[in-house]
Amino acid sequence: MYHRTMAPNSRVNPVTVVGASIIVATAAVGTLAGVELGVLSLQAAVPGVIGAGLIAYGWFRADGVVGSKRWTVLKWTVAGLLAFTVLGAWFGEMAARPETSISLSITGSLSVGAALGTVIGVYAARIRRTNELLAETVTELEAANDRLERKNEQLDQFVDIASHDLRNPVNVAQGRLEIAREEFDSEHLETTDDALTRMNTLINDLVSLTKAGDQIEEVVPVDLGAVSRSAWGSVETKDASLTVETDGDIYADESRLRQVLENLFRNAIQHGGEDVTVTVGLLAEGFYVQDTGAGIPDDLRGQVLEDGVTTGGDGVGLGLSIVEQIATAHGWKIAVEQSAEGGARFEFVGVKSPE
Repeated sequence: MYHRTMAPNSRVNPVTVVGASIIVATAAVGTLAGVELGVLSLQAAVPGVIGAGLIAYGWFRADGVVGSKRWTVLKWTVAGLLAFTVLGAWFGEMAARPETSISLSITGSLSVGAALGTVIGVYAARIRRTNELLAETVTELEAANDRLERKNEQLDQFVDIASHDLRNPVNVAQGRLEIAREEFDSEHLETTDDALTRMNTLINDLVSLTKAGDQIEEVVPVDLGAVSRSAWGSVETKDASLTVETDGDIYADESRLRQVLENLFRNAIQHGGEDVTVTVGLLAEGFYVQDTGAGIPDDLRGQVLEDGVTTGGDGVGLGLSIVEQIATAHGWKIAVEQSAEGGARFEFVGVKSPE
């Protein structure tokens, strides 16, 4: 069933409707009462002013809450109407009896007004205190956000400096290693080269881990197959092989997508063996990367994307964490499954593609 609703910021809201109703009702009752104009003006002054005030408030000051919570407003309007109907009948009855005291009737009227004002005052005090607490919370959150921004800036500076200072000695060591290879041959040189290569990879992972989450630049249609082959060429694949089962496009930051694929390819080769086969393909709403390796144990599938979690080998558990950060920055979700061959399968969902 279709229900017509008031726009959140509409000037036609419960407050203006009630105000207009008061004026209309006062005019109708005054006309039917048949009293003199002077008496009518005197008796209609208060409800007329109240009605006009409500219309003005609803027209100029009422916010979206009034429109969206109109039934709450109208419920309390009806409750107030019923309450004062009873009080009005009582006051009318008292005024009609010649033996009653006008002073007591006035006292009763004043007591109702005082009680109503007290209740409104209590709620006003509560609302004021709530607003004060909200203001304090906002101030604290703004201060915490400023501190967080400063810490992030310091972290970025630290990473830049640390990576530069770490790369310099590694580069020097690699240069010396090449000279040593020209002078003599030793199995220790190969071990040293592996260690230096691993050090470079670790430095790159640390830099990516701190910056991957907030550096999604331009999201454009990207050829998943072409980027997969390019990323494969950047990884030391040994005897491993790549199968691309797609020629479709997806929306992504190409450089970040390439980084995702490179990390997944390295992970597959590191944990799946030098002759592992890696496959990339499209899903209905995303894509997948799977391998023919040993797979990921069931108890680690829910944790493998976290920092420092590894299934063994020489890794330190940063590569898949970087993958998760980049996917999150794109708005993608990752499901870690088992491939048909028993290896690892990473499914990326929520990925948009050109129509």
